[in-house]
Amino acid sequence: MNKLKRIPWLFLLAVTLFTLASCGTSDVDSSTGSQEYKISTQLNVLADGEASFIIINGAEKEAVLTMSSGQQIEFQLLNEAKEVIYTYSANKMFVQEIQEKKLQPGEKLAIPLNLQEELAGVPAGSYKLIVWSTADGLENLKVETNYEWAGESISGATGKLVVESQEVTYVGQIDLHSIEVKNLDGATEAMRLSEVAIPFFEGLEEGKQILVEYVVENEQKVIQFTRLVE
Repeated sequence: MNKLKRIPWLFLLAVTLFTLASCGTSDVDSSTGSQEYKISTQLNVLADGEASFIIINGAEKEAVLTMSSGQQIEFQLLNEAKEVIYTYSANKMFVQEIQEKKLQPGEKLAIPLNLQEELAGVPAGSYKLIVWSTADGLENLKVETNYEWAGESISGATGKLVVESQEVTYVGQIDLHSIEVKNLDGATEAMRLSEVAIPFFEGLEEGKQILVEYVVENEQKVIQFTRLVE
């Protein structure tokens, strides 16, 4: 009988998800005929706040991971209100062609998350980090962990920039990177959007009260984070 090399998602039968303070693991077992597959995923968070997502082939046969694009993983950051404030793929484009990665028995595939770079502009705080593989059949194998983000100083020509907050009324979007708001004094002003802030305003209704956190760069307010005002 020819050995099956692909992991058919229709036969993924069991998923166990664990959440740890500094490391999360998730395992799944499936079988088809006399063939048994065991793929596990692990999230390792290092002392400096960086992290890596690891896919492990625990079977005694080769496994082939198939992705529909150049994107290998997806991850999100949720705040204490369980709101998604950052999605890895939101501001990226990937090669749109099928990608394959072969894992030999016992082999591990480690994928860095580059959090120091990805989360630049996200306010420091306590979050939930959720990561998963985009490979066929592994999308539901999500690993999550509590994550303390120390934040990152945003540097400009004059040195470190101070993050300030302001409650405003959303008037509308000027372009992809700019919005118009009305402040508490009733005056309208334009604000720029960082890459992290752009997804929040997609489909946001005009007239909504929001709290924005921003830095001033070249005399322009640049929004780093925002949320609705209750």
